[in-house]
Amino acid sequence: MAEAHSPEDSARYVLTIFKRLRCSKNESALMGNLTLPFSQDGWTKEDLASGLAYGVEQGWIKAGKEDKFYKITEAGIEQYAAVAD
Repeated sequence: MAEAHSPEDSARYVLTIFKRLRCSKNESALMGNLTLPFSQDGWTKEDLASGLAYGVEQGWIKAGKEDKFYKITEAGIEQYAAVAD
């Protein structure tokens, strides 16, 4: 069983995905665009959920309608500038 990652580590990984998608401020990523890399890169659904919640709490991302997409914020852009690919 995969070891769970901290909510902060998971949120930073979410930012890495936004960076890979080349999202700029207030651009959205569909939930599927976040879920697939998590499942392929050894992270769990629980990691994704905790990372999204942490990212929203930190103001790095915003949830869209019905949690089908998430938007990167200015604060998220600043954070992902410091995140390695």
